[in-house]
Amino acid sequence: MSRKRRPVAAPAAPAAPPTRIDQIATERVPAGVDYTHVLRTPQASAATSLMGVILGILAFLVVTPLVSQGLAALYWLAIGRPGEFTDTYRSLVGYEVPFGLVVGHAGLAMLIPIAIALVLFLHRVRPGFLSSVVGRVRWRWFALTLAVGFGSLWLVLLLQNITAPGGPSWAITPQTGALGFILVMLVTTPLQAAAEEYFFRGYLMQSLGSMVASPWFGILVSAAVFTLFHTSTNVALVVDRFAFGVLAGWLVVRTGGLEAAIGAHIANNVSAFFLAAMTTSMAHVKSITEVTWAAAGWDIGRFAFFTLLIWLLARGHQPERLTPVLPQGARVQ
Repeated sequence: MSRKRRPVAAPAAPAAPPTRIDQIATERVPAGVDYTHVLRTPQASAATSLMGVILGILAFLVVTPLVSQGLAALYWLAIGRPGEFTDTYRSLVGYEVPFGLVVGHAGLAMLIPIAIALVLFLHRVRPGFLSSVVGRVRWRWFALTLAVGFGSLWLVLLLQNITAPGGPSWAITPQTGALGFILVMLVTTPLQAAAEEYFFRGYLMQSLGSMVASPWFGILVSAAVFTLFHTSTNVALVVDRFAFGVLAGWLVVRTGGLEAAIGAHIANNVSAFFLAAMTTSMAHVKSITEVTWAAAGWDIGRFAFFTLLIWLLARGHQPERLTPVLPQGARVQ
């Protein structure tokens, strides 16, 4: 009688060698915490977080204008150096020509690599946790929030236009070169909007949240910094932008990631520039430094309506709000 042979287990596959990011991101993300506390790692300190906030703001103040001026200089050289560079630069940052959007938005886009560098090299955490508590962008959730952003915004805009004193006021009179402006805007504006969210609602909220237990500290302070960087002395406009920062920050905590805030920001900026190109000009929108209380009220109402819809959508979709709780010894990576 032949003896049955026991099956031999296949040898375990060799572990993948650590990547360069693995070697740098050595800090363990705490399990079961909300978005604002992702950077409360075992080695975290208030001094490190405060240093990160200062470095981030300084980098923004230095890198953003350098990139914008560098692109403007290349444009000036490409078109034959007409007149003084300062005149061309003023025209570009005023969005008087389509390439001006590239100059302005590419400079702001530098906020993304700044935020990534701070999280990775200063806090030693994987930069994917800037996107959400699961360490990545949740693309399906982002698509849903973006659709809600455009739908809710245009619904309120139409209501605002219909109920305006004297009746509807939109008159379709496209600015000169409107198509070129719109095409450039569609490419660059989403990047600019996402960059602001990754820095203000992303890095700042997480860095501030690593110092204070309450998520409201990060929400309110990051909203205040966001408002200060959108320089204006008009009280209504200040309140408008601060309200957006607070609502966007609350959504980040409530949904566990930046997707909803980015969706709202993209919908707002793309719609504003599109309407400007079709009714007045993008330069007109760029030059706005004050608004009426009525206009600010409609703006805040749009953001609040979007926030309500996302809150209701999140109850059904249930995006992850906390970092994963893994078995003992496993790392959240």
